[in-house]
Amino acid sequence: MMTFTEFLNGRPLSLNLVKEFAFETPSTSLSALTTRDAMLVLFLLVLCIRAIKSVLLPFFSSLGRRAGRATHGAEWEAHNEIRIVKFGEYVFRLLFHFGISAAGIVAFWNAPWWKPGGTPVLWKGLPFHPVSVQMTWYYLVQSAYNLDALYSLLELSLSFQWNCLAEQKFPMAWSKTVRGDFREMCIHHVVTNLLVIGSSHFRLTRIGSMVFLVHDISDVPVDLSKLANFLKWKRATTICFAIMCLSWFVLRLGVFPFVIYKSVLYESYLILEDGRVDPLLYLLYRHFFYYLVGQIILLHVCWFGMFLKMGYLLLKKGEAHDLSEHKSGESQDLHQKYGHGSSCSSNGFANGTSNGTNGASMNGHATSNGNTANGKNKSH
Repeated sequence: MMTFTEFLNGRPLSLNLVKEFAFETPSTSLSALTTRDAMLVLFLLVLCIRAIKSVLLPFFSSLGRRAGRATHGAEWEAHNEIRIVKFGEYVFRLLFHFGISAAGIVAFWNAPWWKPGGTPVLWKGLPFHPVSVQMTWYYLVQSAYNLDALYSLLELSLSFQWNCLAEQKFPMAWSKTVRGDFREMCIHHVVTNLLVIGSSHFRLTRIGSMVFLVHDISDVPVDLSKLANFLKWKRATTICFAIMCLSWFVLRLGVFPFVIYKSVLYESYLILEDGRVDPLLYLLYRHFFYYLVGQIILLHVCWFGMFLKMGYLLLKKGEAHDLSEHKSGESQDLHQKYGHGSSCSSNGFANGTSNGTNGASMNGHATSNGNTANGKNKSH
């Protein structure tokens, strides 16, 4: 792929040339996230995302504060600062998932690999597929968002205490805002980033864009469910939950394993058709992608089973809780004060027993099985 230096070819640097290289020239070094040019742009995009979040999250949280005061009361507001902050994150995630889904649909509406029987196009001609400008920036933005998500998770869940007088061997501890599903979320983000960077490096961006789109579209009703439940809109919460389960079943348990993963397993050999790829190289790397994508599908199956249980409890008890948002450092006094299993004892969208076991994430990415104490999960 052509680098920016090769594109300049001795010409003096100018904004017009930068614009032409970045937004008008296909199949550049920006299309492979492991190149120096792409890593520089990726770093700048992550900084931009964090700068945007630093402005928007406080604003969205202020809206959540007003909404929480109106729906839960002033006493609830005083004891739920973390949940009010999380409201801002829900809104930001909803806007991102909706926006990136719309962009993906527009960009790939006529893509041949989305047409019935068109998945062989994903593999024929690799690794010499042309990479369009739309695909390049779709991948860059998605990768930047996922890298920021991993960093934000670690920032939220871990704290470092550099005290020379302390006797602890490792200066790291769980923070008070650690997620109950930290382990699963961390595994998910690490696997996702490996797949994003790996697929970009091997120019598997076509199939990567399919995986992105399937996940982003199904994340929209998840975010809507969280917001509706925060606002105590019971009917809207139930409707969003039903849409979420339907979209999850169709996209993540239907299209993902039986169209995308099936193509990975049974059609990827088409890479070898024109003799441009060393068969040994193909045999060496294919299991890496088989395993990572398979892990995500297995997690989807487990999460969907948990969603069905949550839906049953929602219909049976009429309660909506998301125990993935219970932090291990969170005070239990709040639950005793408002009552176990009450609508004020949780800000998310799953239900468990009165002591908070069998929680599940509603962001489509993780589950947590059990309460946590001192930052460690209790197993049952």
